[in-house]
Amino acid sequence: MNNNKLLIQLQQLSDLLRPFQFGVGGSCLLWHLGLEVTPNDIDIVCSEDDFAASCHILTAEYQLQHSPPHSEYATAHFARFSRAGWPDIELMAGIAVRQDDSITRWHFNPERCHWQNGVCWMPPADWLTLYQLFNRSERVAQLRHYLVKLRLGTVG
Repeated sequence: MNNNKLLIQLQQLSDLLRPFQFGVGGSCLLWHLGLEVTPNDIDIVCSEDDFAASCHILTAEYQLQHSPPHSEYATAHFARFSRAGWPDIELMAGIAVRQDDSITRWHFNPERCHWQNGVCWMPPADWLTLYQLFNRSERVAQLRHYLVKLRLGTVG
């Protein structure tokens, strides 16, 4: 995917969702940080209070896709959207994962998100936690390495 095209798509989505509490994360965040060449999809986390309204706004522009339940995820709200020429968009709120016989919940804190170049980005540390929760070891390693370099001042 063309980097400029993806940035424009992320800016359009951020503009649509501007009235709500949300942030872009996942592989797009890794792409933004220079850790990913081709994002898989567009992951957007929003507050549980804003999920229904965010879905309503996105449904006007994108096609809502059926998403069967996942055996490991216990997320309160999840919707996948598609549009020709776009990566899939995954909107989620109330993220939770089943681990052994319990459910681990993760709390979205929209105040930690920041706007840069017209996109509302989630902090890398939040996605480090999420990738740990999702048991995505390769992503955890990428973000840990990035955050260490950031603390050492070697990230540009």
